[in-house]
Amino acid sequence: MTMSIAYAGAFEDGMIAFHAGDYKKAMEIWGPLAEEGEVEAQVKLGIMHTNGLGVRRNGGEALKWFHKAAEKGNAEAEYYLGKLYGTQQSGVEMDQNESTKWYRKAAEDGNTDAQYAMGAKYFKGEGLPMDYVMGYAWMDVAARQGHYAAPNYRDLIALILSTEDLAKAKALSDELAKK
Repeated sequence: MTMSIAYAGAFEDGMIAFHAGDYKKAMEIWGPLAEEGEVEAQVKLGIMHTNGLGVRRNGGEALKWFHKAAEKGNAEAEYYLGKLYGTQQSGVEMDQNESTKWYRKAAEDGNTDAQYAMGAKYFKGEGLPMDYVMGYAWMDVAARQGHYAAPNYRDLIALILSTEDLAKAKALSDELAKK
């Protein structure tokens, strides 16, 4: 989603403040933008609440902002929802089913971190049945898109797979990459 021109300048001012470590100012700028429905500002507020940047860590607030952005199809927000539900970060109750749901949505929407996370979940059997073929497939999709750690993880999984399963995994990866 693109931001309206009217808000682009203000959002950039928030980015400058954020990168300068002036989180209070970033919050003051992004808060009204997020309330008005600007997706990128909603994601940034979610990140700030998740990590306690300029505010106390607050998983409930982080979830609120990530859900608002995810409802508009933002893959980064979907990824963060998967992460929050999967790690108990910021006091959010762990729910592997919710984590998997959001990681899958973000992965299908092209988020490489979520694609990597889906590969890891399948490989480890976290929140879904252990499946090395699916683990390889998602790692390969992430690797193709440049995820820094996915090639090594994918190659590790390949060592475990039979020749037949590796062929299945590669075909599945091609299928997932087309979505």
